[in-house]
Amino acid sequence: MVKKYQKIVCGQISGHDYVDLGLPSGNLWATCNLGAYQPHEHGDYFAWGETSPKKSYVNSNYKFGEEGSYSKYCVYPKFGILDYKIVLEEKDDTARSIWGDSWFMPTQEDMIELLNYCEWWFVENYNETGVAGFVGMSKENLSTIFFPFSGICKEDKVLDYEYGFYWSSSLSTTFDEPSAYGFYFYGWRPCVETCSYKARCYGCSIRAVSNFHPKSQGKILVEVNDRITMRQVYGAWKGEIPTWTNVGMRCYDLYHVQVKDYSLSDIAFLIRQSLMQEFVIPVAIDILKVKPFIEVEFYAGDLLSAVLKSIETLGSYWASHDIERREVENIFELCKDNMELYGITGKERKDLEESFEIFSKGVRE
Repeated sequence: MVKKYQKIVCGQISGHDYVDLGLPSGNLWATCNLGAYQPHEHGDYFAWGETSPKKSYVNSNYKFGEEGSYSKYCVYPKFGILDYKIVLEEKDDTARSIWGDSWFMPTQEDMIELLNYCEWWFVENYNETGVAGFVGMSKENLSTIFFPFSGICKEDKVLDYEYGFYWSSSLSTTFDEPSAYGFYFYGWRPCVETCSYKARCYGCSIRAVSNFHPKSQGKILVEVNDRITMRQVYGAWKGEIPTWTNVGMRCYDLYHVQVKDYSLSDIAFLIRQSLMQEFVIPVAIDILKVKPFIEVEFYAGDLLSAVLKSIETLGSYWASHDIERREVENIFELCKDNMELYGITGKERKDLEESFEIFSKGVRE
């Protein structure tokens, strides 16, 4: 294996080096971490959504509160105040704030693209610097990029330089992970994941991306202010409390909840149950425009699947909502070639494709 990796700098934007890896998005990745001057340097550490490093990284000094009482970027009531924001706003984007110009923090989608369009291998001593990490080589043009193992900073100490974790700008939307997605460098191959032990308040590395025409720059700012409840729409609950069925109990539990307090999993659940469609489908579409394969309950793409399959029970809704129907079709058409990047293959991919075919035919009949 060669020890000198060529083509690691292709140019500069605002005084910061980048490498062009020939990615479909056109993204240009910085060659160094924020706060670093050479590819092997660890750079600074940042809590997720904060725009400056600090001496200690703990829950009590985190900008957006503590788990269970987050004041921003929350999609489940148990984690804080719901606002449905799943990508950092520009003012909370660390790279944008520090480097400016066209630089921004990569989204989950940007990281998945980088992971899949490069070959990766571990190096113990990058260019004789004594720093371990992962080298990625573009499958398109053989340019390379290096990510050092920089660990994470918890309280005032950096924990272990035997792995690396790099923040994305994308919030985790799984029910049990209130953190954010990131590039995790450990083991034999990097991955894009979220994990609760990498809490938002911990200091992690950031690698910036530049793109003057980025596909991933759409920021989701879904404002759900509707205070209406199912009781107001359907009338008082009739009959006994359905304690014998999980679906029935969940409907009962949501019956007096205002739309603005629905979690993402509540929205997917109500779509599958053909309830409150006038209120939840528009929210789902806004989310899918930014993250078409978002996982809200079971697997990547489960919200999109719920919307597509709703044609079987909500045919009259879609027949009278032509604009929304076209938006869903456009979302699928634009993202259908990227399913493998999200691990959607085999049966899952076939299921989505078949659901879209039924959806497209159903709304035209």
